Amino acid sequence: MRVLVITHPTPKDIRAFFPLREDDYIIAVDQAVSNLYKQRIKIDLAIGDFDSLSNQGMLNSLNVIRLNPVKDVTDTNQALIEGMNKNPESLYMIGGIGGERIEHFMVHTMFFNQFPKLVIKDEKSTLFLLEEGVHSLSNRDYNTFIGYPEAVLSLFGFKYPLDHYSLNQYDPLCISNEILSNQGTVTVHQGRLLSIISKK
Repeated sequence: MRVLVITHPTPKDIRAFFPLREDDYIIAVDQAVSNLYKQRIKIDLAIGDFDSLSNQGMLNSLNVIRLNPVKDVTDTNQALIEGMNKNPESLYMIGGIGGERIEHFMVHTMFFNQFPKLVIKDEKSTLFLLEEGVHSLSNRDYNTFIGYPEAVLSLFGFKYPLDHYSLNQYDPLCISNEILSNQGTVTVHQGRLLSIISKK
C-alpha cells in the first residue's frame, strides 16, 4: 500500500502525472479536500484545522482528524505522521511545492530528515533523498543536487561531472545538471543529497 498525502498547492490534474492505484491510502490536507472532490479522487482521511476550507460540509461524509489551529506541527506534517502510522510501502506528498506561502515549501524540504523515504511530486518537479550508495537516474530533465546538509558525491554521465566533490546545503554548484545519454550515475560516498528533478 502506498500513502499519498495531498496538500496545497494541489495539482489540478493529479492523474495526468501520477497514476493512482486502487489500494492507495489518500490523505487530504485541509483545502486539498476541495481539490480532490473536483478531481473525483477518493479520500480515506481528511486532516487539518480546515481554516482554508470554505465548504465545511465536504467533511460530513469523511473520516476526519480535526487539528487545533494552535499547534506545534503543520497540518501537512501531521498528515505525514498519520501516513507513516499505516506502515506504507512508500510515502508520497503530492503538491506542496511553491505556492503563495513559500515558507511552507521550505519546511516541506525539511521533512526528508523525519521521513527519509518521502517523495514529493507535482506536475513539474520531483524531490527525494539520496542516501549513501550508487544511484542510477534516467530522465531528460534538469537534475539538481543539494547537500542534506552535506555530502561527498561523484557524478558520471552528466553534462557537468564531478569526482568526490564535497557539497553542503549552501553550495549552488549542482543546480540544473543534465544527463548526457540514457542514464546518469550519482555516487554518494558520504552523507545525504536532496535530489530535485525539474521538467524542462
